[in-house]
This record gives sequence, C-alpha cells and structure tokens, in this order.
Amino acid sequence: MSDASCTVLVVDDSLANRSYLAHVLEEDGYRILQAASGEECLGMAAAERPALVLLDVVMPGIDGFETLRRLKAARATRRAAVIMLTSVGDERSKLKAFDFGAVDYIIKSASGSEVRARVRVHLRLAAADAELVAARAESLRQLAAAQRSLLVKPEDLPAARFSAYYRSLHEAGGDFYDVVEVAEDLILYLIADVAGHDVGTSYVTPAVKVLLRQCATPAYSVPESIAYLNEVLAKTLLQETYLTAYALRVNRRAGKAVYLAAGHPPAIFVPAEGPIAFLSRENPFVGMFPGSVYQAETIDVKAGDRFVLYTDGLVELASVEDAAERGWTESRERLLPALEKLRGVSLGELPEALVREMGADKPDDDVAVLAIEV
Repeated sequence: MSDASCTVLVVDDSLANRSYLAHVLEEDGYRILQAASGEECLGMAAAERPALVLLDVVMPGIDGFETLRRLKAARATRRAAVIMLTSVGDERSKLKAFDFGAVDYIIKSASGSEVRARVRVHLRLAAADAELVAARAESLRQLAAAQRSLLVKPEDLPAARFSAYYRSLHEAGGDFYDVVEVAEDLILYLIADVAGHDVGTSYVTPAVKVLLRQCATPAYSVPESIAYLNEVLAKTLLQETYLTAYALRVNRRAGKAVYLAAGHPPAIFVPAEGPIAFLSRENPFVGMFPGSVYQAETIDVKAGDRFVLYTDGLVELASVEDAAERGWTESRERLLPALEKLRGVSLGELPEALVREMGADKPDDDVAVLAIEV
C-alpha cells in the first residue's frame, strides 16, 4: 500500500485520547497523523491526503460535524473515509454523521481491538473504491483515445484542405467531426454535437462515421445523406438522444459548395475577397424524428475561399459574463470580427487561433472547429 492509502489522521482535542488511538493503530503498521482541532485537521488532511480520519465530535472551535462537512466539501479531502468518535451513543448524532458523509461511528469506550477492526475494514473498502475509480478512469482514457483515433487528421486526407481543433470537456465528449472524400475534388465535411456530455454520447461517433460513409457518395445529395443518418439514428438511439449537425460539401472542380444546418450553429464563409458572412439553412435535429425532411443551399466558390464550422462551445462561454443575458445569437456575432482579424492566419493555425480569440481555450464545454479552404 502507498503512504497515503495507509495513513490515518486522528483528530481529538484530548492529547490522552489521541495518544491512545495512535498507540492502538500503530500496532497494525499504519502511518499515524494527529490534529488537536477541526481547523488543524482540515489543513493537515489537505496536505497529507489521509485515507481515513478518526474525528472527535465535541471539540473547541469548529466541532466534528462541521469539520466533517468541510472535509467532504473540499475536492482534496472528499474521498477520505471518516469515522466519528464520541463518548455518547446518541442516535440523532449518528444519523447526522452519516448524512454528512461519515462511514462509521465509534464510541470512545470501544476496545482497541474493535477500533483496529473497524479501521481495517474501512481502509480495505477505501482501497477497493480507489481501485475501482482508477479502473474506470483508465477505461475512460481508452475510450477517449479510441474516439480521437476516429477523427480524421489533415495529413490523412490532404486533398480535403482542412485543419481542426478538438477538445472534450470530459474524457470522452459529445462533439465530433468527420471528413469524407466523396469523389475526386468532392469532399463532405460534417461537424456535430450529440445532446448531453456523458460518456454514452461518445458511442454515437463511430455509428455516425459508419453511416456517413455508406451514404457519402455522388448518388446521394447532401440532404439525402443527412436524411439517411436521421432515419437510422432515430430508430436506434436512446430516447432523448439526438445530434445537431452541419454538413458542407465542396466541389472544387465545379466551384460549388452545398450546405445545411440541422439545429446546429451556422458555418462562416470567409471569401478570399469580400465580406465574411454566416451560412445558415435551418433543418430539424438529426435522430429525433423519423421522416424529417432536409433542405440545402448552394453557393459559388473559388480558390482561396474558406469555411469555418464549429460547435456551440466556441460561443457559449461561462467566461463571457453577459453571454447568458445577450443570448447565443448575439454572442456569436463576435465570430465575424474575430475572423476578420484572423484573415491573414494560415489554414493550419486558424482553428486554434480562433478558439483563443474567442476565449474558448478554457474548459467550459466541448469545442470542435474545422477550417476549410477551397
């Protein structure tokens, strides 16, 4: 066991009581720390991260219950197992201790063998819980790595002429993108956001990638491709799970771009010459209702023109103090002057530069940005 996993903090304003408990527990080889007050306990627990705390209820200053409440409220100490110590077997006090997060309750008159037995049980439980948390964290890391491996990189498909920024708030996020070569000089770009931010949303990513490759052919128009995604996902996704998406298909040979938004923020068109503008063609969410009809629009493009696709994490920021009052529509208008400022930035640097310019480089939400050049 590590030092932290076998460290016990004894908290009691009585030196005699602390010394007795330390003597009893040292027989089992634990590393024993001592604190004479709730305040001292909080500081020592934050610094030493003990696996278990034996905490007296009645103490001068903050009592044991308030100390317990603060221990459980602090991120550094909330996982420590806490056993309350008292000289009174009061039922109300026991229930209060359990409500505040204690794992056990020992009467001070208990024998040394009982104290050792209870400490031993809860240290084992704490160790098992820590192992479970570590195992789950590793599973999430593997899931996140698998999800990121599904994201197409610019070097994987140089003909697509794009760059990307991707960051998930949790180990595995709900935002994702895909880039598919439909035919020579014909590329389909998709950026999407699955409703919710729990781990389950990440499982939608591989499903969408498979489906997109099935329908991303010259035989399917952009609306037909998204309608195909909708029909399959609406029949298979869990209830209340759906995604917003923005699809853009660029035909470089013909000089045409076809786009549609399915409940998703509009793309931004940055022409080589001329004003920057939003491209919005509203459609239903994907995967919510079978039979939804989708419509797209087409614009002329030429070499040097750019598109920027993004998820709402780029504009819905907790760091923007008045964003909630102004609403998403107004706060997104900051994108236009931001991109005007970044016109001279290279395609490879543009997504990250835009994220920084918008203040979205802090973990308020999942963020994905695609920059595409004709």
